[in-house]
Amino acid sequence: MISSGRTRFVAQVQLAVSTVDAYGRRTATYLEGDPLRVDIREGMPSEQPYVDGVAVIANYELRTRWPNIARVGINALSRIIVRGKTLRITGIRNLDQANRVAIIDCVEVA
Repeated sequence: MISSGRTRFVAQVQLAVSTVDAYGRRTATYLEGDPLRVDIREGMPSEQPYVDGVAVIANYELRTRWPNIARVGINALSRIIVRGKTLRITGIRNLDQANRVAIIDCVEVA
């Protein structure tokens, strides 16, 4: 179980819209979802080639209660804004398959 004192940050969820354009590609628009209380754990940043230069890729791990994932409707296409950072979700894990703690793996390209 995750203690409620650790989930001290409020994250704003942006849900991806499932509309497509004339070419059949998904449009990059998002709707504002419900807020979510999370714990933030920052991983080791790394430099990677990006477009025509070098980008610093910061990895984040957000922890929240598992029932919040279903309530808010987060999936891998969603975005999360927390503490002024817009994070792209790379995966959602169910810790120990216990349906108690959700770990949301995210990256921020700066």
